[in-house]
Amino acid sequence: MVGRGPVLTAAPAARRSPLPALTGLRVLAAAWVVLFHYRADLEALAPWTVPADTFMRAGYLGVDLFFPLSGFILAYNYADAMRTFSWGAASSFVRNRFARVWPVHFVALNIDLAMAVAMGTLGIGENGHRRTPAAYGQNVLMVHNWFNDRPSFNGPAWSIASEWFAYLLAPLLFVLVARVVGARTSVLCAALSYAAMLAVFATLALPNGNLEHMFYVRIMGEFVAGMFLCLAWVRGGLALGRLAPLLPVVVLAVALVPALSSGDYWMAPVMGLVVAVVASAGGWVGSWLSTGFMVAAGEASYCLYMTHYLMRPVVTWLREWGDGAWWTAAVSVVAVVLALGAAAWLMHVLVERPARRLLHARAPRPAPEPVPA
Repeated sequence: MVGRGPVLTAAPAARRSPLPALTGLRVLAAAWVVLFHYRADLEALAPWTVPADTFMRAGYLGVDLFFPLSGFILAYNYADAMRTFSWGAASSFVRNRFARVWPVHFVALNIDLAMAVAMGTLGIGENGHRRTPAAYGQNVLMVHNWFNDRPSFNGPAWSIASEWFAYLLAPLLFVLVARVVGARTSVLCAALSYAAMLAVFATLALPNGNLEHMFYVRIMGEFVAGMFLCLAWVRGGLALGRLAPLLPVVVLAVALVPALSSGDYWMAPVMGLVVAVVASAGGWVGSWLSTGFMVAAGEASYCLYMTHYLMRPVVTWLREWGDGAWWTAAVSVVAVVLALGAAAWLMHVLVERPARRLLHARAPRPAPEPVPA
């Protein structure tokens, strides 16, 4: 659907207005991953949630929502401002992305290390989970899934190494993608990015669904697609907001059709479209995702993603305590939600916010934006 996005002018660009609905979308993606990891506990405590099992099993797609969302937002804020390569701008960008992800990752890593020492689970664990000195060093450098497809320490943090790879390449990607002026060409490039990713998975994936030593395929296919979808919108071409009423259809499809999310990534392009739809959505979707609560939750969503798996001992204890009567089960479900939320919020307030203030570099001055042809 072609319409009008933000209009570009020849005047020097000020900092673009925020996209609060996309911030709110982040917490939905994080919560979906949480449901994926804790679905068995939830179903044990609340059997009435069992019909939603297919939807919760698809929660790994929350990462496939994060990756294009990341590319979309970064392209929105930086692609035109950094369309000419500058070492100064590139170093500031990388420093700011480091400030965004590393402090929380580092603290979560050491919490996991302390828990592993206390519980005697250092070394190689179930399914090749690595808690070794080498894996620790790789985690510190955020390269822990660049050379090994097995998880290490804080399991969900595998995606942080993938994001870091994309961030390091982003200053070069901005130079390339910003050269694409036409909205339709940008949409085509996004489709080709997803097509290339899916083709590699279809031909080379291992039986467990992974691509050994090819972690970059998933992150780059989705991150770059998100960038192109953003530029298609910013250039004044892609306006999918009117499709927002169809978003519940996507949820129902994932919830009712197991084949759409049976461990493969065929729904990944739909996740990218969801980002593009929400970016330009008005009505109740845009309003709800832009509420103060959703935006605040979205700002803490990274911490929810990074802390929720560390809370497994707490969740396990609450599940066992609540397994007996309906009222204890109900109390346990509420307690799990509160515990996960409290852990995320504490990490956000005590680590993420102050670390970003301390480490954040001054943003590069935006370059004048071109008049669209």
